[in-house]
Amino acid sequence: METLKIAIASDWFYPKIGGIETHIHELALNLLRLGHEPHIITHDYRKYDGAYPRDTILPYKVHRFSGLVYLKKLHVSLGPGMLWSINKLYKREKYDLTHVHSIYSPLAIAVANLSRGIREVPVVATNHSLFSWDNMLARLGLRLLRYWLKRIDVHIAVSRIVYNDTIKIIGRNGTSPRVLLIPNAIDTSFWRPPEPGERDKARRRLGLSRDSLVVGVVGRFTRRKMIHEAPRIVYNAWRMLNTQRKITLVIAGDGELRRLVEEEASKYSRPPDYTVKMTGFVPREELRDIYWASDLVLIPSKYESFSITALEAVATGRVVVGFSGSGVVDIVESTGAGAIARGSVEASKAIASLLMDEDRRIRAGLNGVKMVQQHFSWGTVIHKILDAYKLALDNSSDDRRFLLYKAWRKIRP
Repeated sequence: METLKIAIASDWFYPKIGGIETHIHELALNLLRLGHEPHIITHDYRKYDGAYPRDTILPYKVHRFSGLVYLKKLHVSLGPGMLWSINKLYKREKYDLTHVHSIYSPLAIAVANLSRGIREVPVVATNHSLFSWDNMLARLGLRLLRYWLKRIDVHIAVSRIVYNDTIKIIGRNGTSPRVLLIPNAIDTSFWRPPEPGERDKARRRLGLSRDSLVVGVVGRFTRRKMIHEAPRIVYNAWRMLNTQRKITLVIAGDGELRRLVEEEASKYSRPPDYTVKMTGFVPREELRDIYWASDLVLIPSKYESFSITALEAVATGRVVVGFSGSGVVDIVESTGAGAIARGSVEASKAIASLLMDEDRRIRAGLNGVKMVQQHFSWGTVIHKILDAYKLALDNSSDDRRFLLYKAWRKIRP
């Protein structure tokens, strides 16, 4: 494929830290590695206090725009002046393709329509999340969402559950060649199993005993992530063990439900035999110690669209326990490294079973590492994304339905 200049647009990018933000950053790095020119388009995060890599030290260009509307809690910003400025950027840079991230990002969808309808630049959209079908307000807006998604040439879904959700959202029946299943990827040179001695060092850094069984949990403290469920689930697994082995639950993260997580941790903790340790927010560079120190990683959310946490854990040689109906199913079935539960009781049983069988954990962990390296590394996934780009470029056509198109051409030929 010839060198492409690619606009990558989303509300969610640094300084916010999360799965989408990390994916966009690593996608840009891998596009650069292959000789392409990625540009990030996002908003200015003017009310965000977090520390993050400054745009000037990133190896690709970042364009930030200030929107009239700024919703700090949702990390969303948009406005007509912002789109006017982005259009000028498109006119100047002459992008070959636009890749937007999250079909629920107002900025991403606005840029997709500007790109396709006004600048005639093909669009690929990656759907990282699930639609809130049980939310009446969201369902009322579904028809409008479908209308704005018509200007996207190729959809990427990060898991089977997201693929099916995307098909349902855009109103298609059956399998469409323009909705592709391409998983998220990780850097397997960093997310790797520990070398001899590194596991013990990780435990010492975290203040964990060498002889304790450790269950790791990583995530934001929100209702959808359900981190507050972890102390109870692991407590019930500890009760099922019928052994003198100690269990430590390590919870890494922070968020709006911190008090609830702390209350649940205090409620179920039974030191010294069952202890809950909360580390607070841990930078991604230090998360590897959590995985290395753990014997098992629990993904307590039933609403995971993919779970980069599960993928990182498996890449480091851990087994994971997640829930049916979530994107964790794809990772466990693809790698064999863990178990899927239909409810909290099954999750506790699965944790107890895996903790009691060290040989099984080691075998599954080794196989999981190999499968992640084969199917979920950036070296593999980036070429699937480039295939999606080629499909969009080869099948894009003029979009005369876009009402602003003719008016804009009269003003700016």
